[in-house]
Amino acid sequence: MATQNKELSLSDEEIYKEYVNLKNKIELDIDNNNNNNNNNIKEMKNLLLKVLIKYKAIKIGNFILKSKRTSSYFFSSGMLNNVLSSNIVASLITNLIITKKIKFDYLLGASYKGIPIVTLTSHFLFNLNKFSNVFFLYDRKEQKGYGDKNMIIGNIEEITNNEQNNQDKKKVIIIDDVFTCGTALTEIMNKLKCYNFLQIVAFVVLLNRNEYELNEKNEKIFFKDTFEQKYNIPLYSIINYEEDLRSFVIV
Repeated sequence: MATQNKELSLSDEEIYKEYVNLKNKIELDIDNNNNNNNNNIKEMKNLLLKVLIKYKAIKIGNFILKSKRTSSYFFSSGMLNNVLSSNIVASLITNLIITKKIKFDYLLGASYKGIPIVTLTSHFLFNLNKFSNVFFLYDRKEQKGYGDKNMIIGNIEEITNNEQNNQDKKKVIIIDDVFTCGTALTEIMNKLKCYNFLQIVAFVVLLNRNEYELNEKNEKIFFKDTFEQKYNIPLYSIINYEEDLRSFVIV
C-alpha cells in the first residue's frame, strides 16, 4: 500500500513528463500503423488512474446514481478540471477511435461532462493530420424557450434536406464520461431521432462501471451487453471498474 500511495502522490511535473513521453510514443505508433503495441496504452491508462485518485475524481461512500441504483463509489469526471488530466483522457479516446478504425462525420459530447471531452478529443484527432477537419456536437439537457431551440447543438441543420434521401448517413460517435446502465445515452438517442440523416456508429465512455443484474438463474447480466444487443451499437470504454478501479474502491 505504501508503494501505491507513493505512486499516486506524483507531482504535476512528474505526471506531465510521463504524459508527454507516452503521448509521443502513442502518436508514433499511430503514424506507423502499429496498433498491436498496447504497452504504451496500458501505461497511459495507469497514468489516468493516478490522476483520478490525485484529483479525487473517485469518491468512496454511499451514493445514489442517476439510474437510481446505489453505489459504494462515485466517479466525478468534473474533478478533472485541469489541462493535464484532460489531455490524458483525450489522448486515450483519440487512440481508441483510431485503433478501432471507427469512421465518423461527427463526434457528439453528452452534456454536461462529455462536452469538454469531445472538444479536446476533436483537437487531438485533428492534430494527427489524418483529418482535414473534425466536427463536434453536443446535446441540451433542456430545450430553450428562445433563440436556438434545437436539442442538438452544432452546424447540422443546413444539411438536413440534402441528406434526407441519401443512403450514406452521417456517422456519429457519442462520447460521455461514464456508463452505468445506459440511461443518459438512451436520452441522447431519443433527441437524435428527428435527425434521420444521422447514424450512431459507436459509444465511447471514459468509465464503464460494469453494473449488472441477476437473472432467474442467478447469473450476472451486464448492462453493457444488454445495451449493445438492444441497439446493435458497440460501446467502448477507456477503463472499467472490474479491471481498473476495483482495487481502489474496495477498502
